[in-house]
Amino acid sequence: MKKNIIAMAVAAAVAAPAAAMADTTLYGKIHASYDFFDGDNLNDRDYSLGSNSSRIGVKGKEEISDNLSLIYQWEEQIDWGADGEGIGGPRNTFVGFTGDSWGTLIAGRHDTPMKMVGRKYDLFKDTVADARAITRGKALSGDNDWDARTNSTVAYMTPDMGGFQAKLAYISDMANDVNNNEDAYSISAGYEIAGFMLDGAWEQQNSDAGDMEAYRIGAGYKIGGFKFVGLYQNADVITANPANGDQDVWGLGAGYTFAGKHTLKAQYYTADDVSGAGNEDTGADLWAVGYDYKLSKQTSVYAVYASMEADTTGNGYLLGYKTAHSAQVEQAFDRGAVEDSSAFSVGVVHKF
Repeated sequence: MKKNIIAMAVAAAVAAPAAAMADTTLYGKIHASYDFFDGDNLNDRDYSLGSNSSRIGVKGKEEISDNLSLIYQWEEQIDWGADGEGIGGPRNTFVGFTGDSWGTLIAGRHDTPMKMVGRKYDLFKDTVADARAITRGKALSGDNDWDARTNSTVAYMTPDMGGFQAKLAYISDMANDVNNNEDAYSISAGYEIAGFMLDGAWEQQNSDAGDMEAYRIGAGYKIGGFKFVGLYQNADVITANPANGDQDVWGLGAGYTFAGKHTLKAQYYTADDVSGAGNEDTGADLWAVGYDYKLSKQTSVYAVYASMEADTTGNGYLLGYKTAHSAQVEQAFDRGAVEDSSAFSVGVVHKF
């Protein structure tokens, strides 16, 4: 409670002079949904209210010279009536410098380049059909995975060079502990031109117990009202066996927008069995269909149906569904505790 009060006080103090500071902006996103579940979901929960990656933040920029500006951002996750937790934890929060000719350098807490590639190609991100239920995997200690937002991060992003951009990050303390014995490198490179996009990412996580790595490649194409996307990932996975393995993940999605307001979309992700003896029946399939309706520039509503089909022995340790949804949604559709489950969700998204 004290943490929430302090955080809200800081937000109010920063936001108050924002109107008088042309380069400082108060912003946020409200994403609330009502979700209905069926199948082998945890605790047999049938329905719940979700607050899905809702956030509030302050960002700003101060020009120091013609080609050098200070940038900063403070962003917090907020619960929109689902758990009653108010302000619930830090999101991308950093300080840095940027210039049109040389790029951007930041330090703080931020999504890894690996994660950003996955988010770019997920047509159902932050919903019950979020592809991270398949892609995030399980890597080193704690919540570290292949779709992470990390503390102790220094990152550099090149400027846009004719559609090409690269991102590099070094995380000095993956475990967030006093021993500081886990670090990571994450890089990505992408190219966009004439509706075509192609991105690749690689990440290595290091610890005293050993090193793990993953890579993913995404591609997409937009033409008219159509959008097509695909993703391939190969990642090391910690298993219940003495010897860990690696796992291939594939995903395809398509959407069609018409009349400027309506979008129909579908997506399918599949994870193969983890390699190595004793890791049989550790795969999973996730498919989803959805409809979005744009009420205004800032507000939209949607409906989504998703189905997860998991192999019997892959449930306990592989592909957790923890994706910044409310606790109720995580518990009801948790990949660590289900075999076959489905969900139907209706939601509203408002950006300010």
